[in-house]
Amino acid sequence: MTVRTKRQRAVTALTATMCAVLVAGLAACGNDGDSAGAGGSGDGEVSLRIAWSGSDERNTRTQDALDLYMEQNPNVDISVEYTTATNFWDRLTTQVAGGNAPDIIQMSGQVLSQYATSDVLLDLGPYVDDGTIDVDGWEEEPLEAQTIDGTLYGIPPGLDGHALVYDATKLQELGIDPPSETWTWSEFADLAREIAAAGGEGYYGTEDGGPQYEVLQSFLNQRGKQLFEGNELGFEAQDVKDLWQFWGDLREDGAAVPADLQTAQGANPENSGVVQGYAAMDFTTSSQYTNFVGLSPGEVGIATYPFGDDGAPGQVWRAGMAWSITRTSPNAEEAAKLIDFLVNDSEAGALLQTTRGVPASPSIREEVRAAVDETEQRSFEHLEVVQAHDAQVTPVLPTGFGDFNDLYQRLYYEFAFGRMSLDEAVDQLMSEAPGLLG
Repeated sequence: MTVRTKRQRAVTALTATMCAVLVAGLAACGNDGDSAGAGGSGDGEVSLRIAWSGSDERNTRTQDALDLYMEQNPNVDISVEYTTATNFWDRLTTQVAGGNAPDIIQMSGQVLSQYATSDVLLDLGPYVDDGTIDVDGWEEEPLEAQTIDGTLYGIPPGLDGHALVYDATKLQELGIDPPSETWTWSEFADLAREIAAAGGEGYYGTEDGGPQYEVLQSFLNQRGKQLFEGNELGFEAQDVKDLWQFWGDLREDGAAVPADLQTAQGANPENSGVVQGYAAMDFTTSSQYTNFVGLSPGEVGIATYPFGDDGAPGQVWRAGMAWSITRTSPNAEEAAKLIDFLVNDSEAGALLQTTRGVPASPSIREEVRAAVDETEQRSFEHLEVVQAHDAQVTPVLPTGFGDFNDLYQRLYYEFAFGRMSLDEAVDQLMSEAPGLLG
């Protein structure tokens, strides 16, 4: 599965379209991030706008939690704005540029740096310091992943880990054993080829993980490297050549989904070969596992990303999204109270469950875990498995990551379609990518 590029193009346009607005508009709004209580929740009605993207279930559950908050706080009126991820960033870019941003945004780790360095987001540190938002007892790493130059820009509602999903029913039909917890890339390749051979014409062992930055991230971790070192690449050309050649060999052997089929199908779980019945394995995250289960006709298993052939785990967990407050919010203190409610309130946790991953609050995590069904419990178990293998948290991604990711995918497919040689595609990546980061 590949990451949508429409979002990336929208975020790339963000800086160019809103700079003038930020210079004049933010100054006029008066909330520069140092006045944490500006707007407040004084006497009378307080209006908040909150925006997110996601599935129908996420929409319903979030609305239920917000309704509960308004019942408990009758002086607060909350307007919701939600849409698909495809449209979310286009609309948000337009709102920010027009000085009409929501108070609270469901922020993505892929674009956090872009919005933070463009002065769109408010420093949440004062609200943590005064106890308005309670993060006592939380793991430090997910909060650090929302922190840039010492400033906290987001509160993660949930956590997940990199995961591989597989068609357990198909593997059982073919008489093939499922992956082990600590399998290797060589074992993954052998399994993909075995499945393709047993599955027959038009059935593939795996979706192509070559264009996914998450696969590159784990692969690099297993080599003791990072995707980025600050705003610079943390890897060399040979690293990418080795990874892309690995996937090229699997495609050539008919074990991985061909490029034309994968690009035609798109990135959503409902279009995955595991769901559609033309591939046995796919790379995703544990927070998407229940979606795959709900969409698939058969049983879906979940496994770790393969380990390095030398046993290096290279596993990754993350806070894929966070609640952020915009600097222009006239009611930032009330927005902070609402964020605390969404991540720390027991009744809200019971309503939201795992719609944004395993709850980041350890206490809410245990409450929700005790209440969810067996399928959702596997998301909790998988996160623990990943964390137990010396996993790394996805750090703050640099400004320009969207452009990098777009370039990475495009050049991979140039190679996959045979329009460029491996060396040509990788050399262009290494030449162009550094200029996109900043």
